Amino acid sequence: MALPTLLALDEDRRQVVAILDLLGDTAEPEARADLAGGLVRVCARYEDEKERAVYPALRRQSDYPAELARAEDDQRRVRQAMVEIRNRTRHVKPINAHADDPERFEKSLDALIDAVGRHLGQEDRELFPLVARLDPADQEELSDHLERAVATASTHPDPTHNPIGRALASLGEKIDRTDDDGQVGHGRRWVPRRSAGRPPARRRAARALPGALCPSQRSRAGRRG
Repeated sequence: MALPTLLALDEDRRQVVAILDLLGDTAEPEARADLAGGLVRVCARYEDEKERAVYPALRRQSDYPAELARAEDDQRRVRQAMVEIRNRTRHVKPINAHADDPERFEKSLDALIDAVGRHLGQEDRELFPLVARLDPADQEELSDHLERAVATASTHPDPTHNPIGRALASLGEKIDRTDDDGQVGHGRRWVPRRSAGRPPARRRAARALPGALCPSQRSRAGRRG
């Protein structure tokens, strides 16, 4: 994401792509469940930020772009997939997430991975070029709105637009994170669970998420689109 206008989105998008890469690198059920929960929280923030800042800025253009309509359709599919995973991981330790129906869990996770990958690819090909064509004044306004959206982004996969409802949902999400044993949040950064016997894939997750993506990770994200 090279546009200075969209710089505020960069950290959350980097984390989304990093988690997708980590999910592609491990088949260990507990690690995949842990990463799935993290993907929902980080991706929910990222989608909320775009929905409240980027999409309105493009909607105000004289012609409602077909590219934006496709992005909104993709976002709806991402949100539906996130809700499914959230329902399967909320208040459930990763080691138990596959216990009830492992095949359905993996099917739901694959649907989320596919939806997010397609959405990221469509953004790169179609949506972000629309942002680049905005007038400088509109880009500056969008950048300001994005900073505010990032500061108040929701980790709920399908948040309400009602201010009171958003405040209540935000409180509920904070309580969930507090109750989620071993899961900690550092500002906007999601950090995997820590345990003494954690397998190598989970150690890689702990190292990779806080840092920047390497070029190979970026290219794999583009191919998913």
